[in-house]
Amino acid sequence: MNNNLPVFALLVDADNVTREALAPIIEDLTRDTRIAVRRVYGDFTTQHLASWRDAIANHGFHPIQQYRNSVGKNSSDSALIIDAMDLLHSGRFDGFCVVSSDGDFTRLATRIRENGLSIYGYGRNDTAKAFVNACERFTYIERLLDSSGRTTLPLDVEAAPNAVEAVPTAVAGQVAKPAIHIEMPGIPAAAFVASPLALERLKSQLLRSYTNVADEDGWALISRVAQYLRANQSDFDPRHYGAGTFSRLLQAVAIFEVVQRKQGNGHAHFCRPRKTLAQPIKPDQVNRTVPTEYVEALKDAVTQSQGPDGWSSPAAIGYHLHAMGRKLEESGCATLHEALGVAGIFEMRETNGTRKEFRLTTANRR
Repeated sequence: MNNNLPVFALLVDADNVTREALAPIIEDLTRDTRIAVRRVYGDFTTQHLASWRDAIANHGFHPIQQYRNSVGKNSSDSALIIDAMDLLHSGRFDGFCVVSSDGDFTRLATRIRENGLSIYGYGRNDTAKAFVNACERFTYIERLLDSSGRTTLPLDVEAAPNAVEAVPTAVAGQVAKPAIHIEMPGIPAAAFVASPLALERLKSQLLRSYTNVADEDGWALISRVAQYLRANQSDFDPRHYGAGTFSRLLQAVAIFEVVQRKQGNGHAHFCRPRKTLAQPIKPDQVNRTVPTEYVEALKDAVTQSQGPDGWSSPAAIGYHLHAMGRKLEESGCATLHEALGVAGIFEMRETNGTRKEFRLTTANRR
């Protein structure tokens, strides 16, 4: 037993979860906490919860029997909340984990956070968004059940035998810290589950988190990036995308370089956006076209808004299109970025890993 781990109370609303989720929840929670209290609430005399008996015994839960005294009322919720408040005021716990898909526990979650304690949540995909957002960390149990056969690879030297020595860039007046570039096996394509739209949204979230925690030398501690992202999106979980750990997710999206650097008496892992070269934007596989008149308008807008280096920002391009009386609806595309891509005559680059800029390809420049 690791007594240095934060002490948690695990409270389960049996009416709103499946018993098959108990094992993966406990496995997930005990990665970074010590569960001192395990209680499950429900009316176990009903046929609906009768099958919970073995699961309760196998996982060391204390069942709290709550009879249904009236139709449509759930006394289990009240009992769980009362017990949680008693445990909270005992001062013996560092955090709580509430397993339920019921939005009625939203106020309980916020009350625990107001007391300075951690609150983790587990529930179904249809869990009330208010409860999800009230939790410091929320995990969908469908993902845990789907990933029961997952393998995780900690990001360390032993887990990365192919690591090679590298020296990160140092800012003026600073000595570059020794670093090891990490080369990890990528996540198999079949395991990385994300639509193109979801992938772009994920990249944007990762880059925004990096920008807010990066050091002056351009590197960001990976654990801080993950912490910032979870603080602003409580249901974020790398396993939603088929990745066992946050570090492996960064490797999979391939927009960051990851290094291991000495910090204090040990090592820590840092990341920064990869430096990308300008590449032509290719239209998607769907046979779509942008009207010729709008393509000409795009060319004019990009030419008129370009900076000294020949690149234009989306905001500047959009401003000139508006000044010309052109509307995005004319392109048949949902976004300006999409219209520039479908037109097929522009190239794009990313600056600082977050900002996109455009220009005409060499063959189309005047």
